[in-house]
Amino acid sequence: MKKFFCMSVLVLMAALTLTSCGSDDKKDEPDPTPSSKTAVYEFTAHFTQDMVDVCDITMVYKDGDGKTVREAAKSTTFNKKVTVTKFPAVVGAKCEFKLKDGIQLTKDKYDVISTYDHKIAVTGRTPYGTDGNTFIQGQGVNKDKLAELLSRRSGQEMHGFTIDADGVTNTTHDIAF
Repeated sequence: MKKFFCMSVLVLMAALTLTSCGSDDKKDEPDPTPSSKTAVYEFTAHFTQDMVDVCDITMVYKDGDGKTVREAAKSTTFNKKVTVTKFPAVVGAKCEFKLKDGIQLTKDKYDVISTYDHKIAVTGRTPYGTDGNTFIQGQGVNKDKLAELLSRRSGQEMHGFTIDADGVTNTTHDIAF
């Protein structure tokens, strides 16, 4: 009986000793769940009614997965929000425009003005953006010069943004669409 009692005490002490050692190790370990970050790129392009009436306008931009998207702009305002969750990433947009096929220009002069606003907001970072940037500025353009002006300015890129793995953004004009 004495032998059984001594063995039980030894087993109990060993169990208590091993249990107490294990709890100290967990205090210094970081939380295994990483924080998630999101970037939201928003841009708005504005066009004069003359542009909408006589031009095919296409917005070209990068979606949240980095794929190039082409979308027709059919009114005087085009707005898009792109959410990015994979980093590093590149976001940005450009505008392409040309005279509509077979269009009859019935006015002598046209106002072809296009501006854009854009901003980027990354979780935990200060948002950045600009307003009132110009794609094309042509007020009172003679109808004979309209196609030339459009072809010279089409495809002009907005300021885009690179976003690194830490969520730091930088402006860029070098986006491969």
